[in-house]
Amino acid sequence: MSHLARGGFAAMFAALALLVGTPRRAGAAPNNANCKPNRATCTANNQCCSGACTAGLCATPTTTTSTSTSTTTSSTTPTSSTTTTSTTTSTTTTTLRFVDNGDGTVTDNETGLIWEKKDNTCPGIHCVTDTYTWSSSGSAPDGTAFTSFLATLNGGATGVGNCVSSDGSTQTGGFNNHCDWRLPTIAELATIIDTSASGCGTGSPCIDATFGPTAAAGYPSSTTNADNSGLVWGVNFGNGSVFSAGLKTGSPHVRAVRGGS
Repeated sequence: MSHLARGGFAAMFAALALLVGTPRRAGAAPNNANCKPNRATCTANNQCCSGACTAGLCATPTTTTSTSTSTTTSSTTPTSSTTTTSTTTSTTTTTLRFVDNGDGTVTDNETGLIWEKKDNTCPGIHCVTDTYTWSSSGSAPDGTAFTSFLATLNGGATGVGNCVSSDGSTQTGGFNNHCDWRLPTIAELATIIDTSASGCGTGSPCIDATFGPTAAAGYPSSTTNADNSGLVWGVNFGNGSVFSAGLKTGSPHVRAVRGGS
C-alpha cells in the first residue's frame, strides 16, 4: 500500500473513531428542564422528555413485557413431594435506531444526526436519481452540490441559500424549517452503512430501509482526501464500502444532514 493510501485511511479511521467513541444512548431522555411532553410537536429526539420524537410528535418509546413461569418439584419424604411455581416478569423499552419523522427527514437515535430522506418525486430537490458536482474548479466546494442542492435546502422555496432576513433577525425559509443543512463528513456518512440490508451488494443499497429510496452508488462526503485536494472521501452504498478516491469534478448522488437541535 502506498504512503498516500496509508495516510488517507489513517485519517478516515481517526475521524470514525471520534464520532463513534461517544455514542448517544438510544431513547435516553434529554437532560433538559424545558423538554417537551408527549404529543408536543418536535423535530429531534432530544427535544422530548421521553427521548423519542416519532413522526413529528413526542411519544413514549416502544415497551414490551415478557412473562416466564417455572415449576420446581422437590421430595420431602419417599411418599410426598412439594411443587413450587414462580413467575418472572420483565419489561424492556426499545427505541428504533432510525426513525422516520414523517417530514422528509430521518433521525438517527445513536448519533443524534438528522438526515434528508430521498424520494421519487422527480424533478424535485429530494429526487433520488439527481446527481451534482462537488467542485467546478477542481478542488474548492463550488460545485452544484453546494451552489444548487444545499443552497436550495438552506434557502427554502427561493433557493438563494439564505435562511435569514437581511438584518439576521428572523428565519425566512429552509427545508423542514432549518438553515444548517450540509454534506456529512466521512465519519458521519459511514455510520449509516448497513451491509445486512436486504439485497446489499446485489443491486439494492446497503442502507436501512427507513431512509427510503437510495441509489446503490457512490455518495461523497464533505471530507477532502488529505493527500490529494482534488479527491474526496465517500461511501458506495452499492456494496457498503468507504472510498477515498472520488473525483470532486465527478457527478455523484448526494444526501444532506444536519445536527440535532
